[in-house]
Amino acid sequence: MNPTSDQGMAERHRVRVKVQCNDSHSPHELCVRVPREVHPDLRCPPDQGAGYSYGGGGGCTLPADLQARVERELRDHSQESRRRGWVLVA
Repeated sequence: MNPTSDQGMAERHRVRVKVQCNDSHSPHELCVRVPREVHPDLRCPPDQGAGYSYGGGGGCTLPADLQARVERELRDHSQESRRRGWVLVA
């Protein structure tokens, strides 16, 4: 499933995510849709784009299971993510 698809996702929220691709780069900020309610502190602004696309020749290769990692991080470290204001995927 494409995390940026809007089809059938009215109940989903877009979550602020920072992906740490490798140690030499600062984290990349993204918006990822998840199939659950999330606290408003973690939501992306409605007008903010996803911040990524699949394919491209950029320096950061996103994990194929990005949405699953975001969901796991929300499940396992919800309070820490809320304190930071974003979900960390390393």
